[in-house]
Amino acid sequence: MALRRQDDWTNFKFFKTDKFILGIWIALPILNWIINFPNNRHNNYKIFRAMFWHLIDQKNLYAGYPQEHGDFFHYGPAFSLVIAPFAIFPNVIGGLLWGLFNILILFYALNKLRLKQEIKVLLMLLSTIELANSIWANQYNPCISALIILSFAMVENEKDFYAPFWILLGTFTKVYGVVGMVFFLFSKNRMNFILGCIVWSIVFFVLPMALSSPAYIIQTYGDWYYDLIAKNSQLIVSISSDLTIMGLVRKVSGHLEIPNFWFFALGMPLLLLPLLRVKQFASQQFRTFVLASLLMFIVLFSTASEHPTYIICIVGLFLWLVMQKEIFSARNIVLILFVLMLTGLAPTYVFSKQLAVFVLYYALKALPCIIVWFLLMYDLYTKDFLKIPDSNFFMLKSKELIS
Repeated sequence: MALRRQDDWTNFKFFKTDKFILGIWIALPILNWIINFPNNRHNNYKIFRAMFWHLIDQKNLYAGYPQEHGDFFHYGPAFSLVIAPFAIFPNVIGGLLWGLFNILILFYALNKLRLKQEIKVLLMLLSTIELANSIWANQYNPCISALIILSFAMVENEKDFYAPFWILLGTFTKVYGVVGMVFFLFSKNRMNFILGCIVWSIVFFVLPMALSSPAYIIQTYGDWYYDLIAKNSQLIVSISSDLTIMGLVRKVSGHLEIPNFWFFALGMPLLLLPLLRVKQFASQQFRTFVLASLLMFIVLFSTASEHPTYIICIVGLFLWLVMQKEIFSARNIVLILFVLMLTGLAPTYVFSKQLAVFVLYYALKALPCIIVWFLLMYDLYTKDFLKIPDSNFFMLKSKELIS
């Protein structure tokens, strides 16, 4: 029998508290630090830390430095502003702090959504497996998720000048943050939003120059552009990357030459057309579903998507799911298990190495998320959100309580 109340998922009050979920989340980077750092399995963090010192020394950020780390750096020069507080420490200390920072900023961002306590904790709990995957790889993706969510939350709280701060920090570091520009449509103070875009663009463009030089930063942005083009062409044929709707079709069909264009030609209109339902903007649930769809889209339609990138997508996925009328309906239980097993656990070695290789090789990690994204988009196209009280899912603002 389906549970119809969001607060029926557990009768134990402690498991609905922030302390419970925060304790689990904080344990993730600590375990990663205990297990991986002594064994020198923290290559991504070494790349990030080295990037800061390369920028200080005005070296090419996108060249190979095999004597320092494996692989290459692919983010923008403004990433130096994010990694700086951690890069000044030795690897073993900075790496732990980096993991904790990613946990805490995502936790902070999700709290800004003003979801009811039981719904918020369930969202965080369901996202924990994918969060562990990202933290295990010392990735930046939990922070990217948080930046997009915070930009949305700023608009929701009518702090429109500060919303572009988070959007542009994400854009100037990993491009993904640019999707937050969609929230301009929900802004009640659009001139403040535009002013914020101008001011914060200048800030994030200029600040890295204080760590190096103007000529070097301008040159580095050009280098970053060509690096992203080269990376995109390489990832299409990569086993561990292109875990996307395009990658699934290409790898399963065996036709790796299928271009991204046709997927974007279908995907972008599908993503954006619900925004023509302007009357639905009055619903906080509708606006939050748009946030969820964007978080999923940037992963499912980016050839750079890897196993640890999926925390961005999964937060969006479960954000949609926990706001269903019947969270634990038969359909949703099947979806939850499908996502947790195939997307979350199968690409790891929890079941077997052979299964992990198979799931990644054919981009099957993306399959449950693709199905849910289409279900989410169906809701955005068809549901009348104005008939659903926002109080079912969200804590009211103080001024709404007064009225």
